[in-house]
Amino acid sequence: MLLYDIEEDRLRARIADVCIDYGLERIQFSAFFGKLNRNRRQELALKLQNELGDESGRIRIIPVCEQDLKDMWVLDQYRRDADRLKAEAEARDHPKPRLKVLGVEGDQ
Repeated sequence: MLLYDIEEDRLRARIADVCIDYGLERIQFSAFFGKLNRNRRQELALKLQNELGDESGRIRIIPVCEQDLKDMWVLDQYRRDADRLKAEAEARDHPKPRLKVLGVEGDQ
């Protein structure tokens, strides 16, 4: 499991892209889940550290053992993509301006 808290939008998007490149599934806006062996986790950690650079942010990579995965409960009431949900929320918060077509002078 990977969790992050990053304020800067572009950096946050780059971190998400890296997670997706490593085959992780987005389960929340700032949370990813997937199987990675120890070497891949270390490689991912180095890549994320490099992306983060000197910027402010928190990233947590939390290994989950096979037994815990077997005991995991998943309670999904609906199955919608987190990226789509985020886009819908942003559209509600920042609606696109609507244009009103006015008659042209001489049109009647």
